[in-house]
Amino acid sequence: MREPEPLIIRPPTEAGSLLLRVTRGCNWNRCKFCGIYSHFGQPNFEVRPRDEVLADIDAARALYGDHHTTAFLGDADPLAAPPEDVLAILHHLRATFPRLQRVTCYARASTCWRTREYLATLREAGLDRVHVGLETGSDALLKFHQKGSSQRLLIQSGHATRGAGLELSYYVLLGLGGADRWEEHVRETLVVLNSVKPEFVRFRRLWIYGEEGGPSCPLWADVQAGRFVPQTPEGTVHEFRAIIAGISFPTEIEAIHPNVYVRVGGRLPESRQRMLDKLDGFLARPEAEKALVYGRASAI
Repeated sequence: MREPEPLIIRPPTEAGSLLLRVTRGCNWNRCKFCGIYSHFGQPNFEVRPRDEVLADIDAARALYGDHHTTAFLGDADPLAAPPEDVLAILHHLRATFPRLQRVTCYARASTCWRTREYLATLREAGLDRVHVGLETGSDALLKFHQKGSSQRLLIQSGHATRGAGLELSYYVLLGLGGADRWEEHVRETLVVLNSVKPEFVRFRRLWIYGEEGGPSCPLWADVQAGRFVPQTPEGTVHEFRAIIAGISFPTEIEAIHPNVYVRVGGRLPESRQRMLDKLDGFLARPEAEKALVYGRASAI
């Protein structure tokens, strides 16, 4: 029996979702902190033919039945496909899986801005939420890490996305400012968050990986050359605390990825103090205890 083409990555919150590959790889693929699609054998970006994706939907129904209540579209930027293709896919997906309560996808901020006139139509067709890598709100850091974005674009795109009725999930990358620019990272990220007011703010920690003769992220060369000084493990916890304390709007916080040293979550503002207390409690623990936590998560 034919099986749907698998994705490379998806958010942890979509672990139980029906996974549907609309595009392959990342249409930007230049961020210094990433390189994941190339390492998993997809260095080039491709838009899958519409008929292939529609056939995958039918194959998924034949394999799994129609019990799924959530679906996720991949890879990195499905909205980069022609709008008419995305609409056809959404319509067929919703018709084939009538129990779906939520359909989400990854998207680049630049793509959301470029396709802003279509976003409301996509929402009407059944797309509910987009996951966007904010990473940082600092223009200087966005440029250094070759994110292909800016604070202005993040704000404009975020407002356009939410204005179209789509839920917005922004990802913040702790440690992206390194040890010397972390305050700028926190301050400028809060500028974007407090302007756009996304429904979800999710946290991950920068993972700088590399080895002699082995796979490495592009940032590895900057670390080796002294152009980027990594943030300390404890420094990322302080960044996390400062952002939680500085968010001024109601939103859902999620930090469940294994590489985040202190996992907290909840609704702001109701759960703010509980989250801050947990972070403060961790920071107050003996150094040896914290070192064990840092060591376990440092390679994830």
